[in-house]
Amino acid sequence: MTVPESGQATPTGTDAAALDIGANVLVACTTTTGDQYWYSGQEPFRQFRETTERIADAKAKLPDGQQTSNRIQRLYRKRSRRRDHAVNALLRDLVERLHEDGVEILYHGDLTGVLGEYWSVEANLKARTFWAHRQCLDQLANVCEEYGIEVASLSEAWTSQTCPECGEREQTRRHRETLTCPCGFEGHADLVASQTLLEQATNTEVRPTARPVRFQWDDHQWYPVEGATVAPNE
Repeated sequence: MTVPESGQATPTGTDAAALDIGANVLVACTTTTGDQYWYSGQEPFRQFRETTERIADAKAKLPDGQQTSNRIQRLYRKRSRRRDHAVNALLRDLVERLHEDGVEILYHGDLTGVLGEYWSVEANLKARTFWAHRQCLDQLANVCEEYGIEVASLSEAWTSQTCPECGEREQTRRHRETLTCPCGFEGHADLVASQTLLEQATNTEVRPTARPVRFQWDDHQWYPVEGATVAPNE
């Protein structure tokens, strides 16, 4: 569907935002006003993993020489539909919030050559099977176009290893989703990555002004979790 220019929204401000796509936190976002949003991948990935296990079980029961079945194909379609529904709802929820915040340009990391091996089989399943990165970024561009928000891609090299307090990146340590620095900083690597990417894109220092807002998926919509904090193991 093509939305005519007369039906498209226009930016409500001149602020910028940057997002990071992660293995556990699906999307972490920081704006130049200091707002931070992050969307937990716990429930969408639980559903994805559950269906993946059912697919593996069904394949194990196939007769010798048979590669697939109608049931297996239905499970694959179900898995993709549930994933796409959660991701598409996430992107729309995020872009609507950014539009209300006055964001006119959104930066995201260029994932070319970045996806590597993660620390566990589960993390690799999230990054390489659950995430349809190209599809996600295409949908992001479509939704942003509706709201008149420009989308730009930048290299995200070092963004999740750079300390936002002192700028150190060689001596920082990342364990799972936690970034620590000899200067004493400890924080969530995905949120750090979105903040660093935004600072690099805008050449300005960004300081979060409030506690990050965490969102969870309930099969229908993303809802904010009141009083939630950013736990390193999320």
